[in-house]
Amino acid sequence: MHRYFLIPAIIIFLIIFLLVIYSQYFYVDWKWTFIPDNFDTKTETYKEKILPDICDDENTAKIIKQNREISNKRSYKDRPDISSSPTIHAVYFLPCDGEDRKFDINGNIHSSIQSINNWFLDKTKSQIISFDTTSNNLIDVTFIRVNKSIKWFTKFNTLENHNKDTSSKIEKIILSNQNLFNNFENKKFIIFFEGWEKRISITNKVCGRSRYNGKVAIFYTNGRNKKLKSCTKDNIKNSNIEVFGESEQTILHEMLHTLGVPFKCGKNINPEESLHVTDSDGDIMNKVSGSLFLDYNNDDYYKHNIPNCPDLYMSKFLIN
Repeated sequence: MHRYFLIPAIIIFLIIFLLVIYSQYFYVDWKWTFIPDNFDTKTETYKEKILPDICDDENTAKIIKQNREISNKRSYKDRPDISSSPTIHAVYFLPCDGEDRKFDINGNIHSSIQSINNWFLDKTKSQIISFDTTSNNLIDVTFIRVNKSIKWFTKFNTLENHNKDTSSKIEKIILSNQNLFNNFENKKFIIFFEGWEKRISITNKVCGRSRYNGKVAIFYTNGRNKKLKSCTKDNIKNSNIEVFGESEQTILHEMLHTLGVPFKCGKNINPEESLHVTDSDGDIMNKVSGSLFLDYNNDDYYKHNIPNCPDLYMSKFLIN
């Protein structure tokens, strides 16, 4: 065999081999990118998706209720505040065709947030995040279902229309329903959305979203086609034990963005990477949401001693 033929043949073989290894061990969700939403992998048949009557993708977004979801354990508006201090309020948010997994009333959101504060206290030694709680010291979670389908929410990704992508639509609904919340001006929100965000590319998967120094942080509780799993490898569905896993890393990362973290005056900030720190991939504010450090070396956003630069340590959303 001529060597000029052998060399490209070997190169092609190596490329195929590497793609197989990557798809089997590193990017195992590749197949879901090409499988339509209406394909049932169990029966290997296509099913026509019929939207519930409560869905209305044509008219104004509205908050709706279903009789089968009503529970005396569930709150459809913010419960009375036990303090007027600034807090972060949790919302369990569902599209009209989303499965109600009861994360607001089965302890999953509460346990997930508790694990975040346990981690935060371990790193700071003296502070936790101020979450909105009930009189019996449980996380106050508001249940919201809207008349819009997951297809409506995921029509655009951020690059296609950054004003009408999933996170922007969720944010707009929260901001236009201020009447549901007490002390709205002193609250920020962490949204547990039973859905996902349309991918920018095959390999790009967004598990959370927030606006820098904004009002709303979002965690996507569902992967696109694996409807019972979260965007991350672990799942708040399994978080009745307080473990600081990938889900909690994402949730905390996005909430800190709404607090203006990391600050632009930090020493290791990469503004081209959507304001993430670059000095350690173990930092919670690294683009991969690490789990080892809250401000590695304390030189960016927490107890950093940088003149004329904000410090998370002084945030009104923290409790000593």
